[in-house]
Amino acid sequence: MPVTVHNKRYMLKLLGFKIDDAELVKNIESMGPNVKRIDAGEIEVEYPANRPDLISTLGLSRAVRYYMRKSRDFKYEVGKEGDVAISVGAHVSEIRPYIAALVVENMRLGEDDLLDIINFTEKLSSTYGRQRSRIALGLHDMKDTKGPFMYDAYEDEEFVPLGSKSKMKYSDVINSDRRGRKYVKLSKTGARYVALKDSRGTMSLIPIINSERTKVSVGTNRMLVDITGVTREIIERVADMLAADFIDRGFEVSRVVVRYRESSRSLPKMESHEFNIPLKQLDDEIGVRIGFNNAIVLANKMGHAAALVGSKIRVTAPTYRLDVINEQDIIEDIAVSYGYDYIQPVPILSSEMGALEDRTKTNNFARDVMIGMGYGETMNSYLTNEEVNFNKMRRERDSEYVNITNPRSGLTTMLRTWIMPSLLKQLGQSMHDSFPLRIFELDMVFGVKKNVPEEKYHLAAVSCHSQANFNEAKASLEGLVRSLGAKCEIREDDNMSMIPGRCATVEVGKKNIGFMGEIHPEVLASFGIEEPVVGFEIDLNEWIGNNARSGDEKGSRTSKR
Repeated sequence: MPVTVHNKRYMLKLLGFKIDDAELVKNIESMGPNVKRIDAGEIEVEYPANRPDLISTLGLSRAVRYYMRKSRDFKYEVGKEGDVAISVGAHVSEIRPYIAALVVENMRLGEDDLLDIINFTEKLSSTYGRQRSRIALGLHDMKDTKGPFMYDAYEDEEFVPLGSKSKMKYSDVINSDRRGRKYVKLSKTGARYVALKDSRGTMSLIPIINSERTKVSVGTNRMLVDITGVTREIIERVADMLAADFIDRGFEVSRVVVRYRESSRSLPKMESHEFNIPLKQLDDEIGVRIGFNNAIVLANKMGHAAALVGSKIRVTAPTYRLDVINEQDIIEDIAVSYGYDYIQPVPILSSEMGALEDRTKTNNFARDVMIGMGYGETMNSYLTNEEVNFNKMRRERDSEYVNITNPRSGLTTMLRTWIMPSLLKQLGQSMHDSFPLRIFELDMVFGVKKNVPEEKYHLAAVSCHSQANFNEAKASLEGLVRSLGAKCEIREDDNMSMIPGRCATVEVGKKNIGFMGEIHPEVLASFGIEEPVVGFEIDLNEWIGNNARSGDEKGSRTSKR
């Protein structure tokens, strides 16, 4: 877990009350973090990776104040939109498409405050920001800035980087600066460089270094904070967290308008999440009787506003808690606040041993049958792309499928809808092996039904050699279905991935469960396969129920079909 070192004197100042070392350590560790070291000058704390709000000394002090019930201020408000707007250009969409920002005003910074803010942003970028690839933050003194502000990828320009006295080109900064060489892939797209600019020039070469012109110091009174990244939701939630941090420091925060080509965003949004949790659910999942009043107090100790609404506890998570996603996170916080040491173990009422589900037994039996027929089992990724899943298979795209938002690579843009493309791709990579090549896979595929993603188990198999033909695939398929205690019907049909006249649908109990046949030469060529291929794919969810043969029945026929 990440570790941060806090100035003990500064932390005690932020707490606002006296506390000895033992009591301070006890309260910090009761919340979840681990104090690795405490001495006269420093406190070294290992904190959970899902709690970036604890990175700063202010954030940790705030958590301690809530936990010790020294604070009951749960509201965070930001000002209206100020005079700052950032326009996002078209070129940056290829590498780092999103930016969030906020303006901090009426700042009164001491040396300790400035150091804590800088350490916070640096540590946040490297840990929660995954070495600046997920998010990166920049702090800018606005004294010498002038709008309009622009965020885009620019050609090689000059600016004075932080700590320098002379101008340098973007390319020179990247080549000469240690951070530039480390983060060049995050900053450069083709011959362009990601940067934040105003009318006077470059403010930051993102995510590498800021300009000397906007250097933040103890004299900074008005500051622009930018957060850039590849996922808009994440950077906007981080903007909310930073705004809360600055508000708790006694500063004012105003919104910034971010203008994309298709829309505008007013940030920070300061969105909080509200949950209504039945007390019975709270008691059942924690394992103790909490009670309404205690539940409210325990939620307050973790920084949540809480109230009784009917028979439920209404809990509002603060905007800086990025880890709170649903009511389970709130229940976990209340359990932490209650204290795991005070939760007594519940006796086990049954001594029955765990066992495999019937579905798993059947799947395992089907695997054994395929292996017995000479097929080798393979495992492929659920992630694929439209080119492999549809285009190479000569198949039109489905109207709905599970696609991936903001994919990091064009190789993984969706979840596969069938297994056959994965097997053919693997065959294409195995042309140097000895023939025949016979492989199968039994695993999940994904679709969309009534706008809800669904999972299904498919079994697909292919055979590749110079004499591969329709009858081979038919014999393997019928042997599998018969072993599972059923009988299938093979009916001629058309399939764009198969050779016309040499493909068929497969039916069990008048249900269409899949297809079989000889793979079309164009499909083979698209995967680099040089020999004929036959195969089949069936949907196990369509016909195999708990009564299917599972291998435990010693050959008895239990199917009612």
